[in-house]
Amino acid sequence: MENPEVLVGSCSTQDDEHLYSVKHHASMCQLLEDQLRRKLKFFFMNPCEKFWARGRKPWKLGIQILKIAMVTIQLVVFGLSNQMVVTFKEENTVSFKHLFLKGYMDSMDDTYAVYTQKEVYDQISFAINQFLQLRANSVGNHAYEKKGSKETPMAICQYFYKRGIISPGNDTFDIDPEIETECLYVEPMLPLENGTLRKTPFNFTLDFQRLVTLTLTFKLKAINLQTVRQHELPDCYDFTLTILFDNKAHSGRIKISLDNDIAIKECKDWHVSGSIQKNTHYMMIFDGFVIMTCLASLILCTRSVIKGIYLQ
Repeated sequence: MENPEVLVGSCSTQDDEHLYSVKHHASMCQLLEDQLRRKLKFFFMNPCEKFWARGRKPWKLGIQILKIAMVTIQLVVFGLSNQMVVTFKEENTVSFKHLFLKGYMDSMDDTYAVYTQKEVYDQISFAINQFLQLRANSVGNHAYEKKGSKETPMAICQYFYKRGIISPGNDTFDIDPEIETECLYVEPMLPLENGTLRKTPFNFTLDFQRLVTLTLTFKLKAINLQTVRQHELPDCYDFTLTILFDNKAHSGRIKISLDNDIAIKECKDWHVSGSIQKNTHYMMIFDGFVIMTCLASLILCTRSVIKGIYLQ
């Protein structure tokens, strides 16, 4: 039979070891809990608190402020450039109205109309002559569109009812409302000597009783050079112009309007010399630096999100 004192001593030793193990485990858990609490507290500190707590410089905040400043500069530059684009479009539209609409004056868009057949033919002839004499008349850098080596012509199309016999005096009419189209094309031509133009046959008769609409459609090109002053490369513009003679009401008043559809594209071959060229290159370098800063900001934000999920 074993000695009771030995058994008691052995049990006491085991209890002490177990108690020590429990205390050690509790202290480790408490240490880990304190570390996690400090990490969470530091994670949710603002940059100034982190600087005062550990002396860490707020370089992340600096990157964010730098990014905001650079993006703001880009937005301002983009706004100025976009304003120039809008202004260029509006001014060209007004210029085209004065060039191709006979007797046009500003603020006449809602009232510009013709009332006699002679006025209609005069308007068409005037627009054709102005189109042919574009290089001699326009003060802008306008030119004809080219497809290969051939310049794009002006398309003159009339849209009319397939059949229309109108007798208002007898209160009778015979009409087929199906719309038919008839077009002719006027090729751009250079002026001859003594300021005269080569004449083109213009056998285009309008049946005003059946006429619904008449359109003169042609394409011109231009370059917006004013963007160079804002250290940007000039854009090339394609203008699709449509002069519309609206006779849908058949009221004796044909309204005339000019629509300008614009397509902006990068010029094929360009060269900018002098200090403007250097400034343009500086803007490209600045744009690259903005991209790098935004990527760095994205990496830092992703890192913070991952760290937050890990702490959670």
